[in-house]
Amino acid sequence: MLVRIDKILAANGLGSRKDVRRLLRKEDFRINGTRVTDAGTLLDPENDTLSHNGEKLYLRTCCYLMLNKPAGVVTSTSDPLHRTVMELLPPPFSAMSLFPIGRLDLDTEGLLIITDDGELTHRLTAPKSACIKSYYLETAVPFTEAEFYVAKTACAQGLSLGKTFTCLPAIFERTEAQNIKTKWAFLMHICEGKYHQVKKMIKVLGNEVIYLKRISMGGVMLDPQLSAGSCRELTSDEVTALKKI
Repeated sequence: MLVRIDKILAANGLGSRKDVRRLLRKEDFRINGTRVTDAGTLLDPENDTLSHNGEKLYLRTCCYLMLNKPAGVVTSTSDPLHRTVMELLPPPFSAMSLFPIGRLDLDTEGLLIITDDGELTHRLTAPKSACIKSYYLETAVPFTEAEFYVAKTACAQGLSLGKTFTCLPAIFERTEAQNIKTKWAFLMHICEGKYHQVKKMIKVLGNEVIYLKRISMGGVMLDPQLSAGSCRELTSDEVTALKKI
């Protein structure tokens, strides 16, 4: 597959496409030994060799990051009022033209995938996507055993959020609390991403979410070693898992 050199260079952390165009004019980039200055030049990442000032570059076509989103930042590329998730990215990722896949609410924490792969983003966020997202949540008050059975059954059958929307079947289960101040912790596994969906589901079930954290998406688990606000690149196995959806 042929890919523009500016996209390749941006994906390898040399800056935005605008930055890359400037670098191509000023510095020594070569494809298979031939000097290149045109940002629109095409190359085959599988078969061509690209070098920068004499050093061979690893040819990846897209960048994939896992971010552990903290509360208080918005899932957006820009915002006039709040700090955005993009502002958490360190160099060289901060200079790349990346964007988040989907969104997490301002007060929601956890796994957020950030990339420049538009095709994968469309696939994972499409209404018919079977991308399962799992959330850890804590509630304001406990569910009795009878209430939990009703809630679990309602989620499995497809919970109605009013007259206009009925959720696809979801899995609701108990889990061990991560916060010593509460004993009321649960996991919710959904394959949709409607606005405030998990919070609305719990409200319909007669309770309130007081803490929410996404722990997995499309089979990719939030790295437990990743502190809030930190990111790392996805492994090849994690990227493959997302692309299989």
